Amino acid sequence: MLHETAHFLNGDYDKYITNHFQNDNLEYETNKYMIQEVMKMLDDKYDFTPETNYQNIIDTLNLPYHLDGIIIDEFNNVISDKFGMTPYHELDYFYE
Repeated sequence: MLHETAHFLNGDYDKYITNHFQNDNLEYETNKYMIQEVMKMLDDKYDFTPETNYQNIIDTLNLPYHLDGIIIDEFNNVISDKFGMTPYHELDYFYE
């Protein structure tokens, strides 16, 4: 996991281990964990509200597009935890 985290932090998205399925799953979980932690830090600094523009967060982080859904999910989780709201998940996000 630390190895994959280093790829995430260094932007080495083309680094793969031999077993692509294992790598994809491990890399996804590592990216998800890192995004969860980054979103917590950003919330501590910027105090997210339901009116916060999550698209601006996505644009600012500038991560590979396939991670946008994780950013949206984590933003929704932060908001629902802080304000006692039901998380909103846009099911057709990737099919626009």
